[in-house]
Amino acid sequence: MKRLRVGLVVQRYGLEVNGGAELLCRMIAERLASRHEVEVLTTCAVDYITWKDEYAPGVAPVNGIPVRRFRVDCRRKKHKFNQYSGWIRSHAHTAEEERKWMRLQGPYSRGLLSYLSAQRESYDAFVFFTYLYATTCFGLPLVAERALLVPTAHDEWPIYFRIYDPVFHSARRLLVSTPEEQDFVLRRFCVDPRKIEIVGVGIDSPAQMEPDSGWKELRARIGSGPLLTYVGRIDESKGCGILMRYFRQYLEARPSCPLKLLLVGKAVMPVPKHPAIVPAGFVSDAAKSTAMLDSRIIVNPSPYESLSLVALEAWCAGKPLLANGACAVLRGQCRRSNGGLWYTSFEQFSACLDLLLANDSLCAQLGEQGRVYVLEQYSWQRVMDRYDAVLADMATAGRPRSTIVPPAQPLAM
Repeated sequence: MKRLRVGLVVQRYGLEVNGGAELLCRMIAERLASRHEVEVLTTCAVDYITWKDEYAPGVAPVNGIPVRRFRVDCRRKKHKFNQYSGWIRSHAHTAEEERKWMRLQGPYSRGLLSYLSAQRESYDAFVFFTYLYATTCFGLPLVAERALLVPTAHDEWPIYFRIYDPVFHSARRLLVSTPEEQDFVLRRFCVDPRKIEIVGVGIDSPAQMEPDSGWKELRARIGSGPLLTYVGRIDESKGCGILMRYFRQYLEARPSCPLKLLLVGKAVMPVPKHPAIVPAGFVSDAAKSTAMLDSRIIVNPSPYESLSLVALEAWCAGKPLLANGACAVLRGQCRRSNGGLWYTSFEQFSACLDLLLANDSLCAQLGEQGRVYVLEQYSWQRVMDRYDAVLADMATAGRPRSTIVPPAQPLAM
């Protein structure tokens, strides 16, 4: 297959950005670059709460990948956005009011949109990561005839906005991660099933990574005892508030239990001071992998997932997963792998922990079944072969006649 010029479009990008869609974009970019001419198109922002410009605009490499950054027009005004979100969720509204919500959510970058419009003919394909943000909602229609969408879609309230219908329908192909995501997209958008490809994601085994030299110091701060480890953004929307409440309830009923809750990731919500709850903050990939290998159980409390990378990483490390059963994707991953348990109430959460803490052989069996499942289904070779096949199909099938799209105009805030 000939090398193609591929632009990967995502709302923020960097080694310190550990959001699910952003991390997936970086993993794909770094592997796709050995096969094609890859460039990431993104904003200067790092923080998704404010969209404050923190990088300089222009092109700079990240792990050898050229990253072209554009300024964000306006920082997100959190109070105004939250207030408007509350209103639009509870009132009948127009498509223009949805577009206003999208502009408030951001990140809105006239520079990025103008670049996409002006340079759409100079790329063979654009791959947009996650449906939710303004970079995709306003950007993908400008290059729809060359656009692939990795939607990371799940059942959450914004996805029912009408402004997303043309995004999903105009993309040439939709690249989803799980059968559950495929089923949801088909139900919500009624797209042609032939447009959807389950590509999944690859995973690196923590056991293959170099051990982190700083782990001993962190482990000494944590203290002895088994670890229940959460990895990801520490956020109410990720189920972290309920997780911490359930964990404290669990220990209150078992005051001699030595279990610690280790939180690995950036906190965007208050973390209660508790001797058994340890926030580690953002750590290196090596430190995260070492933490997983030293854990008893990995937990994912999120009610919304299109695919859980943390689940795959847990199983690569040979650890059982404890998952929020309210999430269909997590239930599906646990069922297909036979690598985890799930809960939908405190009573179930408590019973699962009791079972896993008391049964070494069960933990080992679940972890091993998960490991085998990941090795069979989530190799990077398989994933990148699927990307190659979709890109080759786009390159050989021809494109619809291009529609002239005017440069993006300023939008009133």
